Amino acid sequence: MKKNFLFKILAISGISLAFTLSSCKSGQNGNEQPPKDTVSAQGGNLMQEGPAYDATKIDPNAAVTQITLKTLGNTMSEMKYDQTVLHVKAGTTVKLNLVNTAKDSSMQHNFLLIESGSADQVATDGLKAGPENNYTPKTKNVLVATKLVGPGMKTEITFPAPAKGTYDFICTYPGHYKMMNGKFIVE
Repeated sequence: MKKNFLFKILAISGISLAFTLSSCKSGQNGNEQPPKDTVSAQGGNLMQEGPAYDATKIDPNAAVTQITLKTLGNTMSEMKYDQTVLHVKAGTTVKLNLVNTAKDSSMQHNFLLIESGSADQVATDGLKAGPENNYTPKTKNVLVATKLVGPGMKTEITFPAPAKGTYDFICTYPGHYKMMNGKFIVE
């Protein structure tokens, strides 16, 4: 009875969920696999598809471009990155340091390098990914992502520069991406 009630609530609220049911039989053939998460507003698979980032693709002989990106502001109206355009050369390795200069506990930030024009979708999917995933969806639109960084903290990520072109970068902490975004240009 409770299950039917739950399904009715979900149907009323317009949430579309896909569930994978599996039996709990043990000892059959050892080839059982856990069900895959399949929750997505667009029917995609947010939890199984992953960012394009692959640390094994870093060329140890490539030139290294060092970037320090600071987050500024202690309120929603003040928050921003200290740079809105980042330039790197194709074929280089990028070493990005994200430094959160805020003092207010609500000013948690991350850095996601994403496909150009995908900010709205990535931010929406980031909300669904939740804090346990640093508000970072596992989708092909996300090329690189740092963990969330609290006030006064910093993090570092090293990655190969993507192919020549213009990409976007955003913070996907809830409510931040409209003010915390920029262009990542690979020349």
